[in-house]
Amino acid sequence: MSPDQKHRYKLYYANSRGRAEPIRLVFHFLGVDFEDYRMEQGEFNDAIKAKAPMRQVPFIEIDGGKTTLCQTVSICRYLAKSVQPDKWFGGATKTDSAKVDMMADGFADIYQLAMFGKYGPEGIRDGLQHMYKEMIGPKLKIMEDILKKSKGDYFVGKSIHWCDVYILGILQALDEYDDGVLDDLPELRAFYLRMRQLPELKEYIDANWPATKYKE
Repeated sequence: MSPDQKHRYKLYYANSRGRAEPIRLVFHFLGVDFEDYRMEQGEFNDAIKAKAPMRQVPFIEIDGGKTTLCQTVSICRYLAKSVQPDKWFGGATKTDSAKVDMMADGFADIYQLAMFGKYGPEGIRDGLQHMYKEMIGPKLKIMEDILKKSKGDYFVGKSIHWCDVYILGILQALDEYDDGVLDDLPELRAFYLRMRQLPELKEYIDANWPATKYKE
């Protein structure tokens, strides 16, 4: 742990990207040393569940369990506002902060839609996949329109915020799950490719993510 780092963090999740990947991205973007505890199948036992506030993953322990937090969006928001707060990574004003939350919540809904289609109960999975196919294009087009109306290269103003890093994680999951999902969304695709190349994230992404078919 860096001598300048005030707290110790441990992230609990399965040995996969999933819902924990946006948290990992925020940690890496902020240059935070953390323990990335990736559990194998069956390892999420009663002892670990007892640590989790809602008996689910992902969750983080801070300073050996003095504080524990779960829910991906809440964890990302907490890190953005508590680690290097002078960067205003969570938004410099109450309005910007609310817009950052809005974008993260909106993409959380999109991720949920995709995961229902991918992992939904077998008896209704075909229906859920059909719903995903019908809804994903229009939903992403709405998000692209918001990006186009922004004043900069990011979703809220000219500066990068934690929602942009969170959205990168969601777009990667969609890219891997649904070949061609960004084919008709040039601005959103450009955002995705640009974010993948951020100096703070590129080394981690190159080492841990599959390649994307999309090119600059």
